[in-house]
Amino acid sequence: MISLKQRTTALWHRTGVQPWARIDAQFKGQSHVGALSARQAALVTVATACCMLVTLRYVVMDSDVQAQLGKAFVEIVGHLLPACRPWAQRYEALWVHLTWISGCIVVYVAVPAAVLHSAFRLPMREAFLVPHGYRRHLPIYAVLFLPVALIVVIAARQPDFQMHYPFYTGMGLWDQLGWELAYGLQFLALEFFFRGFILRGLSAEMGASAVLAMAMPYCMLHYGKPLPECVGSIVAGTVLGVLAMDTRSIWGGVTIHVAVAWTMDALALSQKGFRPVHDALNQ
Repeated sequence: MISLKQRTTALWHRTGVQPWARIDAQFKGQSHVGALSARQAALVTVATACCMLVTLRYVVMDSDVQAQLGKAFVEIVGHLLPACRPWAQRYEALWVHLTWISGCIVVYVAVPAAVLHSAFRLPMREAFLVPHGYRRHLPIYAVLFLPVALIVVIAARQPDFQMHYPFYTGMGLWDQLGWELAYGLQFLALEFFFRGFILRGLSAEMGASAVLAMAMPYCMLHYGKPLPECVGSIVAGTVLGVLAMDTRSIWGGVTIHVAVAWTMDALALSQKGFRPVHDALNQ
């Protein structure tokens, strides 16, 4: 009969040791990443990532920049389509939030994709963008999501959580749905940057250790958020990084990240009494 210790050891070997070994065997020691040597690829990746993260912090996440761009959008709509000005003004808060989404797409996707094409001579799909074995890995994604969802349900009742989420509270169902779709797109962009571009660029030079290098700036991205979320990002970043490199696909991370984010928003909105579907049905 197999003891609990033996089962635990076998589980750890299968889920904690073997994936790292597979990643090293697949990537570490490769002479090139596209047109660049392993060392050159690492240098270009780190330089690009640092520049993009500085831009994110001091431009994209600047509330004054967001407000000015949101107002500019209202003015442009009002100038081109005067009849739509009241509509644009009504949803000005949404446009302000969407400037953040747009900035994230530029920082996380557009510039790294240009670097992949011009410096690495690689298409975007090489940054783990192809959904290899996605359906086959769905049970793994579900197992990873469920404990996080349970933690989110517990955390949703805490004042710190309710102060931070949701980022946007709509005036009705449709603008809320529009925001949530854009919010989900931001997580696709984030996963491409951290678990795609950075890991692929560092893969030949560092192998599986690239995951640890990526986890540090990913944790720092969560500074200012509730402490449990910031600490949890270390574990989440590491697990999703291993998953991305082992499966050569970021889509598991995208699925889990979006599911967690939408769950957090749904719980936060519920705590605030936001029930547009219920209200519409009872009018």
